[in-house]
Amino acid sequence: MIRASPSRGPFAVAACLGLALVLALAAFASVRSQPQIVASSLRATGTNVRSGLPARFANQNPIFTLRQGRAQTQVLLNKRKGQCGDFKSRSSVAAGIASVGSTVAEAPLETKTVKGMVALTERAKQNEKIGVQAVILDLDGVILDYEEASNSALNEVLQKYNKSGSVGVDWNLHSKIMGLRIHEMAEVVLGVNRLLDRVDPGRFVTRYYDAMGEKYSSLKLKPGALDMVHALKKAGFPIALATSSSKESLDRKMKGNYDEILGMFDEIITGDDAQVNFGKKSTEMFLLAAERMGADPKKVLVIDDSPMAVWSAKAAGMYVASCPDDRFTQDFTNGGPDFQVESLEDFASLDGISKIPLERTSSEDLPKAEFNDMPVTVGFGTDLIHTAQDGSLTCDDKILSAIEAGYRLIDTATKYESEPDTGRALQEAMKQGMKREDFYVVTKVWVNDMGYTSAIESVEKSLKRLQLDYVDLVLIHWPGPAPGKPEAQQFGWENKAKRTLTWRALEELVLQGKIKSIGVANWTIRHLKETLAVAEIPPTVNQVEMHPYYTRNRLLKYCTEHGIKLMGYSPFGRGRLNIINDPVMGAIGEKYGKSGAQVILKWMVQRGVVPLPRASSENRIKQNYDIFDFDLTDEEMETITNLNGDKRSCSIDCHSIP
Repeated sequence: MIRASPSRGPFAVAACLGLALVLALAAFASVRSQPQIVASSLRATGTNVRSGLPARFANQNPIFTLRQGRAQTQVLLNKRKGQCGDFKSRSSVAAGIASVGSTVAEAPLETKTVKGMVALTERAKQNEKIGVQAVILDLDGVILDYEEASNSALNEVLQKYNKSGSVGVDWNLHSKIMGLRIHEMAEVVLGVNRLLDRVDPGRFVTRYYDAMGEKYSSLKLKPGALDMVHALKKAGFPIALATSSSKESLDRKMKGNYDEILGMFDEIITGDDAQVNFGKKSTEMFLLAAERMGADPKKVLVIDDSPMAVWSAKAAGMYVASCPDDRFTQDFTNGGPDFQVESLEDFASLDGISKIPLERTSSEDLPKAEFNDMPVTVGFGTDLIHTAQDGSLTCDDKILSAIEAGYRLIDTATKYESEPDTGRALQEAMKQGMKREDFYVVTKVWVNDMGYTSAIESVEKSLKRLQLDYVDLVLIHWPGPAPGKPEAQQFGWENKAKRTLTWRALEELVLQGKIKSIGVANWTIRHLKETLAVAEIPPTVNQVEMHPYYTRNRLLKYCTEHGIKLMGYSPFGRGRLNIINDPVMGAIGEKYGKSGAQVILKWMVQRGVVPLPRASSENRIKQNYDIFDFDLTDEEMETITNLNGDKRSCSIDCHSIP
C-alpha cells in the first residue's frame, strides 16, 4: 500500500502512482501470459462495479490498491479470453495503462471464488462455498472441441459453391451460428454468402456431413473435461449433458469415440427432447434437465460456452459458468454469467463447491422475506402529477408540499417521468435539514427494461435522476407487457425468462448496496409463486390496484403469509368508480368528521396496506395524510371490505399476462 503525504504536493502523488505501476509491471513480467494493467476506482459503496471502464473489467479484483486518505485507486488485470484450458499457456498481450481514477471507498473488497473459476457476480461471491445439488454441462465447447472441425468442414463445402472467393465462415460468423441446429446453421451460412437462393440447404447439409466424415473420429475432448466429469461422479453429483444437437448428431460426435464419458451422465437432454428456439438452448431445456435429476433449479450449476445458453440457464434461476473461447466474439449483455471458467482441470478439484442433498422446493415451502422495513403509512404517488398549466405549482413543488404535510414514502417510476422532480424535491428537503434516511423512496423497472443488463442500467439511470446513492425499494412494474400492446410481440415465450433475469439483476444490486429491498408490482399469486421459487432474496412488496370495490382478499392473505407487504394504487378507483361518494363511506366519515377518501385510506392502512393516493392541490395533499387521529372499528372494517365486487379501474388485467 502506498500513501501520499498531503504536504508533498501533486507531483509527489504522481510519482507514487508511477512507481506503483512500474512495480506492478515488474512483478508480473515473469508470467507467460502477461496481463494488461488497468487502474480504476471503487465507488462509495465499496462494491466492485466500475463506471466508465469496458465491461471486461467490471468484476475483476485489483492486483493492488493505492490509498490516499479515503480515496482509493485500484489496478486490475486485463486477462485475455481463452479456451477452457489453463490461462498460463496462452500467448502474452502487451501491457499498458487504460485509465486511472480514484474516489472515496468505505470498505475493502473481498472476493470468494470456486477454484478454476473467476466469480463475476455478487451472488457468486457472497458465500465461502457454492451449494450445488446437480451440474449441467454443455457438449460442444465444454466437453468436446468440435468447433475447429466444424468450421473447416463448412468452408470445404462452401468452396464447392463459392468459386469467386466468397466470405466463407470466419470465427466472427461462427460465433453467431454456435449451437444452431444443422439445418438452421446451413440457412444462415448460405444467406451470409448470398447462396440461399440457389443452393438447397438440405443438399448443403449432406455435403457438410460428408466433409465431417473423417473428422468425427479425430474430435478431441476439451482439456480437463474428462477429469471434471470423473470428479463430479466421484463426489456424487448428478450430472446432465444438455445439447441443442439432435440425438443423431450427438451419436455422430460421441458414439464409438467417447462412450465412456457418455455413460457417466445421469441425464442426456438433446434438441429432440426440449423446446429449442432457432436451435438455441431454451430455458425449458435446462429446467427439464433439473426436473429429471430431481434438483431445485436455483441450486444447479451450468457450464456452457454459448451466450444464448448462458442467458437461458440464468433465466431458469441457475448458477451459470461461462467457458470462453478466444476464437469467438461472445456477447453476454443479455445476462452475464456468475462465473468465468479459467481451467476445467483446476475446477475438477471441486474446491469451493459443496454438495447439498437433492430436494425440490414445494409450493408450500417457498421462502419468506426476512427483512421488510417498508413503513405501513400513506405514501405519495407521483404518477400523473404534473406541473400546473399556469406554472404556479410544479411537480417537485407538489412533492415538497407532500413532505411538509408529513409524507415520507414517495412512490415514483421510470414510466411516470417523475424521478427528476422527486430527486429535486428530496434534495431541497435535505437542504432544509432533513436526512436521507428520513425518506422511503420507491421506483420501478419498466416493461421495456426487463432483462438482466437492461434492468441494471435502468436502476443506474434512476439513481442519477433521483440524485441518490441508493433506493429503498425497487419494483418490477409489470409481469410483462399486456396482451395486445405493441411491445407484447417482442416477449412471446420469453415472459417468464425476462422476469427471472430481471429478478437476478435486482438481487445483484441489493448485494452491491444500491437497493435496500426489492419487490414486484401487479403480480398475481401465480407470478409470485414463480418468483419465490427462484428467488435468493424474496420479494418484500407487491404493489397492486386496491380499493373497497377491489379488495384483493386472497392476494393479501397469500402475501401476508410470505412476508410480502401490499401497496395499493388507485385507492379511489381513479374517480371512475365514484367510491368516495359511496353511502357507506359517507356514513362512516360523518361519524368521525372525515371525508369518504380519508375513510378509504384509513381502511387500507388498518389492513396493513400502504395506500398511494395522488393529489395536486395542497389542501387535498394534506387531507389525504390526515388520517392518523381516528380508528375504524372491526365492524366498520368488515362493512367496507364487503363492498368488494372485483371491479378494476385499471384497463389491464394482470391475470392475462402469461
